[in-house]
Amino acid sequence: MLLTNARHHRLFLQMADALLAGLAFVAAFSIRQYLLADLPGLSGRQIGEFEAYSFFIPILALATPLVLHRLEFYSLSVNQHRSHVLNLALQGSLFLFLLMVVAQFFLKEQMSRLVFVLFVPCFTALIFSREMAARAWRIHSARSGLSLRSLVVVSDRPGATGWQDQITAHPEYGFRIAREMQIEDLQLDPFLRLVHEEAVELVVFDVRRGSFQRVADVIKACEEEGIEVWLTTGFIETSVARMNLEAFGGTPILIFRSTPDSSWQLLAKALLDRVAAALALLCATPVLAAIALAIRLTSPGPVFFTQDRSGLYGRPFRMFKFRSMATNAEQTRQELQQFNEMTGPVFKVTNDPRVTPVGRWLRAWSLDELPQLWNVLRGEMSLVGPRPLPVYETLAMSENAQRRRLSVKPGITCLWQVSGRNNVTDFKDWVRMDLEYIDRWSLWLDLEILFKTVPAVLLRKGAK
Repeated sequence: MLLTNARHHRLFLQMADALLAGLAFVAAFSIRQYLLADLPGLSGRQIGEFEAYSFFIPILALATPLVLHRLEFYSLSVNQHRSHVLNLALQGSLFLFLLMVVAQFFLKEQMSRLVFVLFVPCFTALIFSREMAARAWRIHSARSGLSLRSLVVVSDRPGATGWQDQITAHPEYGFRIAREMQIEDLQLDPFLRLVHEEAVELVVFDVRRGSFQRVADVIKACEEEGIEVWLTTGFIETSVARMNLEAFGGTPILIFRSTPDSSWQLLAKALLDRVAAALALLCATPVLAAIALAIRLTSPGPVFFTQDRSGLYGRPFRMFKFRSMATNAEQTRQELQQFNEMTGPVFKVTNDPRVTPVGRWLRAWSLDELPQLWNVLRGEMSLVGPRPLPVYETLAMSENAQRRRLSVKPGITCLWQVSGRNNVTDFKDWVRMDLEYIDRWSLWLDLEILFKTVPAVLLRKGAK
């Protein structure tokens, strides 16, 4: 319930901010069109009708919640200094400004960039005012005590439980703690008297497994009186998995996930993968044809190298690359094993003698990876994700935790690529970066990695 209320509150703010972004853009256009039209240097310059700019409204509506979420704007407490709030609002406005400039560049339309510049102060002022108004409302609600729900926290852990700190920091949750008590002080009759005197609506049991029997009678009494009961899941310790309560066939089930579970972001990621891969393949057709011709003319054998790689949860799939080695490369790999520079099951050699002259050039610019766009289009890979290993290397993994990198779809680029690619020689460091990507995953992180991949490839960062 607490989490649900917070999500509803955040969703409302995100919708309001998307609306304010559109309003700020309209205000910026109006200021340029009507208030600044007669200024020296601007007089006589036509900026066109608003219809030509209206394309930016849906872009801003979609991007604004993502940008502000990335800046942790929706995690601000009522105690944050106003200057910090203003700074985040300005950062968000500047990023949206850059987004509009980039979009205008690709649209190749003649537009007044002053409209984009004016958007920055307009949106900064609106979003800052909105946050201050929301903060004032939260503080007023907390101080007035109107519609606050009373709760009792029962714990078997000595010291503070942290519930009071959470509720103080987030008055928008709408709770007040009537009493925090230790489980050894829990007796049914005195407890019920407390519940009646304080008009308690909710009881939280923050207890470990060994205390379940002691709270069973109290939970039953709360059920009979219609009092809501929460039972924390601290009795099960996990390091990275997130818990969700769902139902299967009417049976409540606790689900532990250590992979991303944001359905709309995953849907957007899948859509981005397919659309971007299709466009990239279409635009790169002349380059693909030239590479294929170069391979065919300089080295006997097929143009493409295909290999069984480990996909999502280890399911094998056929991965495509431009062939950059001699045709017998796989058969002679064992002869070079003594020169392997990577720890663990992965094989990497500097100045690998199996690489052809054209292949060395392709690898330096990562052009040998281009056919994997076809794997992305087929849904076997993603643009961003842990690099898929050959099946035999996956089977050679020595630690169970290393297999968690298989819990998301493999990709063409990831943190490993933008952190120096082949400069990483310890397989554990490689896995650590992959797991960091999984644990931190968001659509924003994917876009950040894609942007960082471009200079990493152009500068041949870590390429061998």
